[in-house]
Amino acid sequence: MLSLKLYTLSFALITVILYTTAKKSLLNKDVQLDKLLIYSGWKNLNEVKCITYYSKAHYLENLITTPTPYKKSDQKVRYLTIYLGCTYAKVMKNVILIVKKLIQICKEKIEKGNDFINGRICTDELVNIIYLFIVPLATLMVNAMDTLDSLHNNPMSLQKYSYMIRPRLKKIENIFDYLNEQTVSHNNILTYLRTLNTINDFFQKINLGLNYDTEYYCEFVNSNTDSLWKQWKIEYKAIIDQNIKLVFYKYLASKIKDYINTVIIENYFQLGFKFDPITEETFLPLENEPLELELEFKAVGDMHSIPIQIETHQMF
Repeated sequence: MLSLKLYTLSFALITVILYTTAKKSLLNKDVQLDKLLIYSGWKNLNEVKCITYYSKAHYLENLITTPTPYKKSDQKVRYLTIYLGCTYAKVMKNVILIVKKLIQICKEKIEKGNDFINGRICTDELVNIIYLFIVPLATLMVNAMDTLDSLHNNPMSLQKYSYMIRPRLKKIENIFDYLNEQTVSHNNILTYLRTLNTINDFFQKINLGLNYDTEYYCEFVNSNTDSLWKQWKIEYKAIIDQNIKLVFYKYLASKIKDYINTVIIENYFQLGFKFDPITEETFLPLENEPLELELEFKAVGDMHSIPIQIETHQMF
């Protein structure tokens, strides 16, 4: 089994240069929470209309713009953690839908019998995406939720039950346990079909769990998860209409990688979370840390780094 450190250092955001040190913040929790919410990524989260907690609706804009009273910080942490869980659930549901579409494409090529080579390449590409993109994404989501939750005096992550979508994300982290049971042979078509079926069944169960987890807590702006798929199909048609040769599964693989990279930037780093690839830990902003940071990412096999500016806004 590949270790978390190995695939974290191998996926698209392989090089993360953070201008901080791995110290525990000395800020009071209410001050630390308000400092985190200054990061502009919070204002750009738009997939969730509101969350429901103990039968009461809570809106993100109110949580961002209202200063945190010292004795009310626990409540605010709980609301924000649930809101983040709802946001991550929608992202993962989008990812799962595309994975299922990719599975269908791979299976069709294999089952045709005369396109086994492309079916094999398609399956290998899918497994690669899971290892290097989807698993690290799930890991960062768990880290972000737990780190935010840790500001609560009674963190849910330390209680006996596992909160919100966390158990589903943790299960995705352990998908290696399922895939490693599959022996894939380039000379045996059935091994590829078994792998595709295993992946399909695995993510089908994850998706059902996400539906259950979000039914009570989350009110989404748009509950449909096929808008991304439709958008990519339109874009692909526009490309091939220009007589550009592009295999559809390769196009999809590229789009899902780009989508996950964007999610990690916008829904993790631009929310103020910091990741240390050596210790595999997530941190919150430190007391004397500048609010505007530049993070540098290097894609696998690409020598060009991409500077990303993390913006902030004035809250109060």
